[in-house]
Amino acid sequence: MNKGLIAVRYARALLKFAENNNKEREIYEQALFLQDVFVETPSLHTALENPLIPKKKKREFIITASGKNISDLFLKFIDLLLENDRQDCLQSIMMQYQDAYNKSKNILRGKLITAIEIDDTTVADLIKSIEHKVEGKLELEKIVDPTILGGFILDLDSTRWDASLIRQLNSIKQQYIEINRRII
Repeated sequence: MNKGLIAVRYARALLKFAENNNKEREIYEQALFLQDVFVETPSLHTALENPLIPKKKKREFIITASGKNISDLFLKFIDLLLENDRQDCLQSIMMQYQDAYNKSKNILRGKLITAIEIDDTTVADLIKSIEHKVEGKLELEKIVDPTILGGFILDLDSTRWDASLIRQLNSIKQQYIEINRRII
């Protein structure tokens, strides 16, 4: 069976289980944390896929990777994955859970890229105006990238608003090149 489809099904089931126990936000935060661990430690995924490592050891790996604040509900889910030999899908399930949670709560996650650090008031104002336009809640990761020179870039799902100075300068440069080609 397709691992992507498996991940979606397990993620939906986990969300439903979490909603029934009023723990969906708690599981969401654990999913975010565990996803970061997978990114920082690719060997974790390799270990979970390895058929030579016993399930008990894999359980210990997952618990250690999940941090100190692992919930009983999440432990039950881990045990279910191990029982059904689906621990190799854990990373995908965590990503799918985040997507399902965000859709159920009408949350858009994105990145706000600026040339310099901006104050929280400015970010709050920007979030408020965007939330009004997208009719949902916004969670932004702030990134400072001096190469954009000024302005900002906002990535939300598959949409990018590029109001950076570097893009505007490149646009002017491209127009200048086009005008000069016509002259020659």
